[in-house]
Amino acid sequence: MNLKLFFSYYINLKKLRKIKLFVFDIDGVMTDGKLIFDDNGIESKFFNTLDGMGIVMALKAGIKIAIITGSKAACVKNRFDKFKIHGFEDLIQGEEYKMPPLLTLIEKYGLKNEEVAYMGDDIIDLAPIKYVGFSFAPKNAINEVKKITNIVLDKEGGNGAARVAIDMVLKARGDYEKILKEFYSF
Repeated sequence: MNLKLFFSYYINLKKLRKIKLFVFDIDGVMTDGKLIFDDNGIESKFFNTLDGMGIVMALKAGIKIAIITGSKAACVKNRFDKFKIHGFEDLIQGEEYKMPPLLTLIEKYGLKNEEVAYMGDDIIDLAPIKYVGFSFAPKNAINEVKKITNIVLDKEGGNGAARVAIDMVLKARGDYEKILKEFYSF
């Protein structure tokens, strides 16, 4: 973690400790934003396993994870179906306007906006970023997102940025070491 990122983390500890729901965009956040189409027009994306383990760790710590994406790609559903055994249940696809599903999630879990974190990278993420209590952006986010985000990460989307954000929340809440101990045990 670079010095600027560490300082951003440190001054935001109080806010990070409140997070109970972490909402992510997909393209440009969980992936590098590149789309691959086969000869039949089937869309594929590359996901980072570090981000996947971060999701598992957050769920183990009792943090709800949700995905709100404009993408309708089957590969997104396939990726996140793998997390259902860990308690993941909120995959919302095909949503270009993200506020209605975000508000539904906040109501579903009975949360205040300051208990919600959001990570996005593009203009469709601006309203959620401004609304929630805490926001992250990957290094590759557009400038408009970077200007209003609490923390801009030093990793790009699809390259472990989501994991860095999750680790920050887990460490601030005091959950990181507990989760590590689980993985160390035989």
